[in-house]
Amino acid sequence: MKSRKISRLQIFKNYLKLGRSFGTTNTWGAIFLGVLTSSAMATFIDALKILPIAFFAHAFAGGINEYWHIEEDKKHPQYKYKPLVRGDISKRNASIYIYLCLILTISFSIIFYLNFSPIILILAAAFGTLYTVKGKYIAWAYDLTPSVGAALLIVYGATTIGDITYITIVAATCAFFISMYSEWVDGMKDVDTDKKFKVPTTAVRWGYTHDKYLTFRDPNFVYFIFVVILLDITYSIPFILNLLKPTYFYIFLLVGVPIQLYLIYKIYGKQNKESLRKHPLLFLGTMMSMAFVLVVDKITILGVLVIIIFVLGWVFVFSLFGIQFSQDKFLHYIKKL
Repeated sequence: MKSRKISRLQIFKNYLKLGRSFGTTNTWGAIFLGVLTSSAMATFIDALKILPIAFFAHAFAGGINEYWHIEEDKKHPQYKYKPLVRGDISKRNASIYIYLCLILTISFSIIFYLNFSPIILILAAAFGTLYTVKGKYIAWAYDLTPSVGAALLIVYGATTIGDITYITIVAATCAFFISMYSEWVDGMKDVDTDKKFKVPTTAVRWGYTHDKYLTFRDPNFVYFIFVVILLDITYSIPFILNLLKPTYFYIFLLVGVPIQLYLIYKIYGKQNKESLRKHPLLFLGTMMSMAFVLVVDKITILGVLVIIIFVLGWVFVFSLFGIQFSQDKFLHYIKKL
């Protein structure tokens, strides 16, 4: 009886791992930020409604990525811990799970928000699927397809309860550039693997290797700074045009800019896979926080902090139960069942 319960629990965990569900709050955060930028007033109920939509949307995107690249993953020992690679989940069952997640995502979206917003969500999912199926193997499509999808999640959130606003556009553009950074640093981290499987990331195309030093002569370093500058210009537009109270901008200058300068300093010089894994933790965390600071007048500093705690807390709780997409911790539990 006990072994049967453990088996069922392990199966449940494997599907959560397949859909990379520990990262659900990344998708939730993007959609809910869009909700907060909408012309209508968001409520706590909207935050709850968005959660199942984000959960299944994130699981669909994660699952299809795992399914589509299973044969490649089997050839690389780095990915031996994945449920599909290990055979913990069959390809047939994985495909059923992926379709189920897509159906549930659209269904919840229609049930909760009976308007045209589900069309935008489907479009965002289409860009995510395009990235996995084709875009990953086309220069710049690797960067652009998921970034457009991230921007569309913001737009989707705004249209669930009202209309898009100028802050929606700013937030969506910021999401686009944040995703561009994410794809860049991921390509830098996995340059050896991507080169082996001919994935045309910027790191592969521009000849980066981990024994090279990142300097102002290296296009990868210049590209990172370029993305940061574009992100900051976009973020500054509401302040420059006097579209928002300056509070959000002062927080950005006091918190966001110093961290960005620190991260530019940290990325300068010789890097390795571990340092390139740590870099986005601070950068993405900072910029996600700054994204919610855009709506600080609506939700106050306390609201921003609560959202950040929820986003990080979700990942922490999943990791406690051994559900974390990491080679070192993927198969381990904090305590034995």
